[in-house]
Amino acid sequence: MKEKKSSIPKDEKENEIGSDASNIVDVGLIDDGIENDIVVSEEINEEEPEIISIPEEWKDKSEAEISLLREIEELKKKITDSGKEWFDKYARLQAEFENFQRRGLKEKDEYIKYGNSQLISKLLNSLDNFEIMLKNLEELLPENEFKGIHMIFKELYGVLEKEGLMPIVAQGEKFDPFLHEILAIEYTNEYPEDMILEEFQKGYKMKDRVLRSSKVKIAKPIKEASEKSESEQIEDKNQID
Repeated sequence: MKEKKSSIPKDEKENEIGSDASNIVDVGLIDDGIENDIVVSEEINEEEPEIISIPEEWKDKSEAEISLLREIEELKKKITDSGKEWFDKYARLQAEFENFQRRGLKEKDEYIKYGNSQLISKLLNSLDNFEIMLKNLEELLPENEFKGIHMIFKELYGVLEKEGLMPIVAQGEKFDPFLHEILAIEYTNEYPEDMILEEFQKGYKMKDRVLRSSKVKIAKPIKEASEKSESEQIEDKNQID
């Protein structure tokens, strides 16, 4: 059998081989004469697995057992947290309830203590009129008749006193804005400043609560009166201008 000759001329083959050879690059050598290997490095970002510590007594248990034990511990923690939350709510409600009870007891005590104060306040004007009537009748009626009427007044007043009614002391006392009400001022240097010189209407307290303030006249120094008149004159002049 005859060998089939290639149809490509010899010169063309050599040129083709030469061209392919020229495309071959020797990467094993560089200019400094040191042979180097080409290393293709790819950065691998793999996170290190999280190391979960387990209690010493679990180390001889299987993974399934450890998983179940972890679930149990998580449930215990949830129950504990939930219990604490409910306990806080309970403690807060308990405190609110105790405060409510204290307020209720205080209101109850005040009602018992001052329950009749409104009724007694309405009787004060009648009490005033009764006293005025006694002063007038003392000169008009015989002594025996006057004593009988005065005894009735004392019995009525005694009942009110048992309920906690007491008069406010005013005459000769220093003015107290919580107990007295000023209706008049007398400018004088004969008495200390703010001394009560006269009582127009008697005041009363129900235990430690003021039912009605005393209507009074108090003393003020004359110097204060002159200063007041000067200020009034200046004010009147300003109004005219």
